[in-house]
Amino acid sequence: MATRKQGVTPIRSFGAKTTRRGFLGAATAAGVAASSGLTIFSRTAHAAGRMRVLCWPGYEEKPVIEEFEQKNDCKVEFKTYIGGEQMLQFFAQSPKGTFDAIISDAEYVQKLTAQKALDPLKPADFPNLADYHPKYRDFAPLRAPDSKMWAVPTRFSFYGLSYNTKYMTEEEAKTWNSLFLPKYKGKVALFDWYLPNMSNASLAVMPNNQTPYDISDGDLAKVKAWLFKLRPQISVFSEQNQGLVNALINEDAWVTPTGDMEITLIGAGHKNFASTVPDEGSIRWSEAAALCADSRNKELALKWIEYMSGARVQSELVYTKGFKARAPNMKVTKFWNEEQTKLMSYVPDPKNPGKMLVETLIDKSVPRGLPVKQPDKAWIAIYNEFKTSKG
Repeated sequence: MATRKQGVTPIRSFGAKTTRRGFLGAATAAGVAASSGLTIFSRTAHAAGRMRVLCWPGYEEKPVIEEFEQKNDCKVEFKTYIGGEQMLQFFAQSPKGTFDAIISDAEYVQKLTAQKALDPLKPADFPNLADYHPKYRDFAPLRAPDSKMWAVPTRFSFYGLSYNTKYMTEEEAKTWNSLFLPKYKGKVALFDWYLPNMSNASLAVMPNNQTPYDISDGDLAKVKAWLFKLRPQISVFSEQNQGLVNALINEDAWVTPTGDMEITLIGAGHKNFASTVPDEGSIRWSEAAALCADSRNKELALKWIEYMSGARVQSELVYTKGFKARAPNMKVTKFWNEEQTKLMSYVPDPKNPGKMLVETLIDKSVPRGLPVKQPDKAWIAIYNEFKTSKG
C-alpha cells in the first residue's frame, strides 16, 4: 500500500466479502489499523476454473480482475494481507496447495524462495516485459538461477518527502537534512515502520548507497544517531496512510518522509502539496506476482501473472480511488487521461531531457531490502527505542 507496513493481525477465512473501498473506508473512519488488518474477497460467479491468490488489497477490485475472469471463464479468490510478515504467516498456516499465486513485496520473495515456495519463471513467457522500465524488466531482487526470475513486477512507489508547499520549498525538499530545520519541530509525520525509515536514514547518512540496508555496525550506529536527532521534530506516528493524510490536511504536520502523499491530496482538491526523492536517494517499494510451487492450477496462475503484467490492468491497479502507486509497464499512459498522466508523473522531466519524471524518481531511488549484516530484530530494537524516546 502507499504506506507499506509489515504487521500481524487476526486471520479470517476465505469467503468473507468486502471491497477495497470498504477496507479503506473502515480504516478512515476508525483512524487506526485495527479495522483494516485483513480483507478477504471472493468473487462468487460460477466458472469453469478457480484459482486462489494471496495478495495486498487492490488486486481483487473489479476493474482489475473482471476481464481475466471473463476471458478465462474462471473465478479468482483473494486472501488479502497487510505486510510481508503477515503474508508469511498466512502462507505458513495454510495447507499446501491453498494458493496458486502470491503478490509479494520484492524483498520478501527471498524468504519465500528459502522455503521453496515458488517456481521460477521464464522471462520469455511474459512478452509484456518488453514494455517495462529497464530496471523492472530485469529486476535484481527477483532474479533466479539459469536466467529465470522468481516473480513479475506489478506495481511500485517511493518513500521520498511529501510536503506542504506553503511551508517547505522545493530546494529544502532536495535533502533529508532539511527535516532538522527549527521550523519543522513538531511538524513531521512519520509512517510507523522501521524498515523504510531506517533505510532512508541510512541514505541520509551515506548518500546514494545502492544497498542502504547492507551496512556495518558502525554505520548502523550513525543511522541511530540520525534518527534520534530527528525525534524532536516528529509529532505524528501513523500505521495507516489516512493518518498521514489527515495530519497534512489539518497542518498538524507539514512534511512526511513518505512519498506520493500529494497524489491523494491533489486528487482530493488540496493543490498545495508536492513530493520528491531527495538528492541523497530514497527507498522504493515494489510488488511482484509469483507462482506457488504447490499450485493446483499452474496453467491458470501463469495466465494471471501474464495478465497482471499488461498495461491496461496496471493502469487500473495503480490508479484506484483509494490508493495510488506506479506501474512498471510504461505503456499505462495509453489508458489514462492527461490529468492522470500528470498526477502520476508519467510526463517529461524538464530537468532531464529524454526522461519522464517517474523515470528520474526511479533513478534516484533504490529497491527496499531487508537488513543484511544484522538480524531484523536489531534494527527493530533501535527503531522502538527511537520511537519511545522523548526526543
